[in-house]
Amino acid sequence: MEKMGDLLDMLRRFNSLGSTKEAATEVFGWGVEDVLIKEERPGVDQVIVRFYNGQIIEARHILSQEGVVEFGEEWEFRLKMRTDLTSTLRYNAFYSRYIHGKGYLRIDIGYVENKLLRKMLEDFYIPRMRSIYKPIILEYKGLFDYDFFGIEVSCDHAEAYYSTVRQGREEAESGIDDVISRLNYLCDMMKSEKIRKDLKALDEDLCKVLSILCPTTG
Repeated sequence: MEKMGDLLDMLRRFNSLGSTKEAATEVFGWGVEDVLIKEERPGVDQVIVRFYNGQIIEARHILSQEGVVEFGEEWEFRLKMRTDLTSTLRYNAFYSRYIHGKGYLRIDIGYVENKLLRKMLEDFYIPRMRSIYKPIILEYKGLFDYDFFGIEVSCDHAEAYYSTVRQGREEAESGIDDVISRLNYLCDMMKSEKIRKDLKALDEDLCKVLSILCPTTG
């Protein structure tokens, strides 16, 4: 196994062997913690394989022929690495590019129904989050032109990840050792005392605002 695209072949074999924990252990050769398969939407399953070494394969299995024709492949996946960051508000920070190729930071916090809270997040939370990640965002740059690394953080877990691998995309040509090395590096980098301190202060300020805008009923 040398390239990320080889994992696509392994996912196909894993599926042919029944998509069990035992099949994952046989195919991938890493100690398998658990396997979770659930329907993402009609015709598409989400397949998550967690390994004891902290790595995660988060895949989408396209089941319908129409979907395979649309995507050109029945499997796609992201390789992720667990880390111990947490955040009251779930966010996804990742490296992206302008059309002319210059890299920049993107932060996605998903849909927020409360309009006042959304405004506060856009005007206060996201700019402060950007200021924390901006000095290190180049470390999330990919190995080729359009691939990238990112980190997803929620209230109980966090995972650094590599952009989606699909047959025919440049991610499939990345060396798996190179990707794993970068994920390990990013997880270690996020243990920086300054980064942790700044993120903790931001989270504490957010909790104060949430207690005012979204008080719990008792």
